[in-house]
Amino acid sequence: MTVKTLAAAILVGVPVLVGAQAARPATSAPEVFTATAQAKNASGAISGRLEVRITRYTPEFDRKTVEEALRLGGYPQFLTTLRNAPQVGQLVLGDAAPFAIRYARETVEAGGRTIVIVTDKPVYFLGGGRSNPKPRAGYEVAVVRIQLDAKGQGNGTMAGAARVRPDGQGGVLLDDHADDPITLTTIMRKPG
Repeated sequence: MTVKTLAAAILVGVPVLVGAQAARPATSAPEVFTATAQAKNASGAISGRLEVRITRYTPEFDRKTVEEALRLGGYPQFLTTLRNAPQVGQLVLGDAAPFAIRYARETVEAGGRTIVIVTDKPVYFLGGGRSNPKPRAGYEVAVVRIQLDAKGQGNGTMAGAARVRPDGQGGVLLDDHADDPITLTTIMRKPG
């Protein structure tokens, strides 16, 4: 899956940061998801354990505040507003210290759910082994998209270092530092 496809899937197919809130039943948080994260770059591949701990989904008021900051103030205002939003969970890679989740949104679909989370800082940069690596400046969040079936199992993607920007038409574009998103496999929900 390319970066453009990831952006379309995360931010256009599922209205993440700008757009109407999908109808959903009462939140099922707190909940915890485990997955295997697989990343590739020119130097090789790496995989490890990832855990997403959601204590609650972002309330409507906070969600709209973050979305308006992006729409009206661009990425700098979005970043400030996101970092001031209440923590709604944690993202943990392996045994590393947890990263704060400041945005978590669940969308219920026929036969499953899609969950999108955004951390307040990047969790992993890919592509540093190249002779001309991309600059890290400006890639200041991570975005995770999880797709689950009715049994609570599924797959997903993660942009470990990303930035978001309005597309000028009410949507959002995602710029991933990596050439390809990190793949999340064997996602399972466990009691929170």
